[in-house]
Amino acid sequence: MMRLAANTLKELRLGWRSYYFLLVVGVAIAYFLLVTFLIPEDLTVSPDVVVLNEMEEGSQVMENLFGGDMESDKLLLAKDRDDLEKTMNRRFNSVGIVLKGSIREPGFELVFQGHESQDIRELLRLSILQRTGALRSEEGYNIEYLEDRKPVDEAIPFNKSFLPVLLMSEAVMLGMFLVFAMIFGEKSEETIKAYSITPGRIWEYLGAKVIVLAILGVLFTLILTPMVVGIGLRYGELLLIVVVGSTLSTSIALIFASFYNNLSQSLVPMLGLSLVFGLPMISFFIPGFSPWYLRILPTYTILFALKGAVFPGSIQVGISSLWLIALEGAIAFTIAVLVYGQRVRKN
Repeated sequence: MMRLAANTLKELRLGWRSYYFLLVVGVAIAYFLLVTFLIPEDLTVSPDVVVLNEMEEGSQVMENLFGGDMESDKLLLAKDRDDLEKTMNRRFNSVGIVLKGSIREPGFELVFQGHESQDIRELLRLSILQRTGALRSEEGYNIEYLEDRKPVDEAIPFNKSFLPVLLMSEAVMLGMFLVFAMIFGEKSEETIKAYSITPGRIWEYLGAKVIVLAILGVLFTLILTPMVVGIGLRYGELLLIVVVGSTLSTSIALIFASFYNNLSQSLVPMLGLSLVFGLPMISFFIPGFSPWYLRILPTYTILFALKGAVFPGSIQVGISSLWLIALEGAIAFTIAVLVYGQRVRKN
């Protein structure tokens, strides 16, 4: 253990001199600026509603239709039909509603731009029917939830929803990129060959790299996460996920790096590996799409575990699922040690 600690301190010093820590801090700050100022908080683009009231006692129907939105700048009142059409011509993303009839027998006419899909038109029609009381359910109905969940996902701002993805791509998968640079630099200097004639063991040599890269991942997490979502979340669980995920990704990268002599040779495999491990992001942004070949990837579990830790109560993977990722990380690290040991003996 003393040799492992000594190797870790050596890697920390090398990482400091190579500006790895500065790189992590800089990327974390850059991502904070990206999330805060460039990615919008809400992507919902609601159309302007232009209303022409030709109904007797139309104010009551207006209240039923729009409720608290009466003061919204998205709701525009037209004086007559020409005013309605002129207003809509000036606003591409708008729909018109002409209220007719009486409060007892309300009627309405919808005016569209022409680019709306039939589904959108039908949804708007049914919404107005329901709000005016013209659409009522004659039969009772039951709602069954497969899981007892709070609808937290809907309340997550769009820009902050990127945080689990950024944590996985940098805090977890950071080691996948840096370890290639570390290993190839040491191969050119024959550091591994020199280390093999010392009393040190291969697992201590590689373990120090895994530990340092996990520390960099934790540092990135502790910088970016509080700036984006504050301190009111489960940081212990979050850091555990980052450490386990970083251990797995670094160990896999160590295995791949052992078969190449320089960065140019490994560029295609490295990009391919990062692409495969990034595929679960599809399920993250399209929740209804999660086929088995995405769920079996370890980064699928890591990504949704990160989401559960960052946004408690959201759709998540239980922390107990990390035991399998930890086991996979231990197996990958063992394979890396065996592969490096064999290559050292060959040389």
